[in-house]
Amino acid sequence: MQKKKENFRPLRSVTTFALAAAIITGSIYTVAAAVNYSAETEHAVTSDGVELANGDIVYAGLDENGFTHGMIKAVEISVDYNGDVQTVSLAKGTVADVLERTGITPAYNEVVEPSLSTPVSDNLTVKVYKGKKLSITADGKTDIVYVPNGNVCDVLNQLGYKLSDDDILSVDKNSNIEDADSITIKRVNYRNETETQSVDFETVKKNSKDVDLGKTKVQTEGKQGEALVTKKCKYVDGKKVSSETVDTKITKEPVDKVVLMGTKGSNVSNPVGTFTDMNGNTVAYSSVVTGSGTAYTAPAGSLTATGVTAYHGGVAVNPNIIPYGSKLYIVSTDGSFVYGYATAVDTGGALMSGTAIVDCFYNTYDECVSFGRRNVNVYIVG
Repeated sequence: MQKKKENFRPLRSVTTFALAAAIITGSIYTVAAAVNYSAETEHAVTSDGVELANGDIVYAGLDENGFTHGMIKAVEISVDYNGDVQTVSLAKGTVADVLERTGITPAYNEVVEPSLSTPVSDNLTVKVYKGKKLSITADGKTDIVYVPNGNVCDVLNQLGYKLSDDDILSVDKNSNIEDADSITIKRVNYRNETETQSVDFETVKKNSKDVDLGKTKVQTEGKQGEALVTKKCKYVDGKKVSSETVDTKITKEPVDKVVLMGTKGSNVSNPVGTFTDMNGNTVAYSSVVTGSGTAYTAPAGSLTATGVTAYHGGVAVNPNIIPYGSKLYIVSTDGSFVYGYATAVDTGGALMSGTAIVDCFYNTYDECVSFGRRNVNVYIVG
């Protein structure tokens, strides 16, 4: 494409218009600078000797002294249209004006760099070339566009797809747009939401001599409280995907449930803890001994070390560790086998040597075999 030659006859008409205006109004004006146009040299010169280049703009304006003139210097702009390079001069305007001057109308699949709204400047290079075909899905729709070369994030911003730091892209936002055929943008938003939730009550256990040993009694029923909970919720394309509690305010205090644990008939005055027996009762104990438990049997009528007849529920112990007459509750450490409530009434060699902490009496040999040897907890409850 050949560079167009500009003439400056319109510049001469500016001065003519100023003079004509003076005649019409009947006033006398001083024209600060007149423009002389030379067809031979194809450039204009003001009356004060300033030569005007192609694209320079001379304008007239009315001030307190009459008409004056001003001048804007034109700049050289390079236009690269799919490899065909030409140069134009333009004093002011935008890239759109540059293309209009050259007569270039970009096709639907061509892109312009820099953008059409970019102001002209010295040494500006305008490129028009076939863009990269790209499918972009965002905000509920998919567009087929032709995009310029460059960084994915920068190109999307140029196209009007403003990205937040939280938005999720199907490609690396720092990669080259040339490496992508389609891009999906998932919009991520956060907002705080509040809801009322129930607050569980605590269960408080208290010893009571008015309740039988091994029994419990509810003194006060528990009541749930309420709390106003604020959560930070994450939405992806309008759908909630997660939430995180950021604040909790109790609006209604819960009421504790108070349970009385029976100690009546027990000498456990200051228990160190409680356990739940086979009947579901909460029982207080003064101490617990853990170790190996065994089982034994004896002929009917056999006497124990304390002189009482052997019976199921009477067990042998080391009286130096568990005194005779102690009330006990015996259960395997894993909870799979329960001997139950017992009384320390007997002893034996294994107990005194420390190879076992309790020997549980059964009426039959088979029951002893079933018990075998296992680790047990012996709770002292009285």
